[in-house]
Amino acid sequence: MLLCAASMGNVQFALLQGELDVNLGSIAENVVAQELTAHGYAAHYFDAKKYGEVDFVVQSGTRVTPVEVKSGNDWTKHKALDNVLAVDEWNIDHAWVLCRGNVSQDGAITYLPLYMTMFLEPERLPASMPFTVDLSALDTTGEPAEYRA
Repeated sequence: MLLCAASMGNVQFALLQGELDVNLGSIAENVVAQELTAHGYAAHYFDAKKYGEVDFVVQSGTRVTPVEVKSGNDWTKHKALDNVLAVDEWNIDHAWVLCRGNVSQDGAITYLPLYMTMFLEPERLPASMPFTVDLSALDTTGEPAEYRA
């Protein structure tokens, strides 16, 4: 309710009276930001003149995922998200649109109902990289490693 009072001219009273025709975009974005943060994501905002504004960019393991939040009925319109996905050098192969619709997939974009934000969990990076590097092929001396200084 503090968000409503601070940013939307006391719209909380209209919401409490059942008037749901107010623009809920900023409220939905705030709820999604809180849920993403609560589940371990570091939510970043993206805005570039060349590409547009994407509500959030999150990391899960080694993958970066752009996230759009749509509170209206036009959740399939997302020009900035499409622009970001079109940049081949960034290797972004998927995105989420959290919306009023149902679960669906359209190419690289997964549409999820807003409430499903609570089920999004980031993949954790390993605490260490369990590998051994074999550099024996670089040895040109022919001596065993224990005899070299």
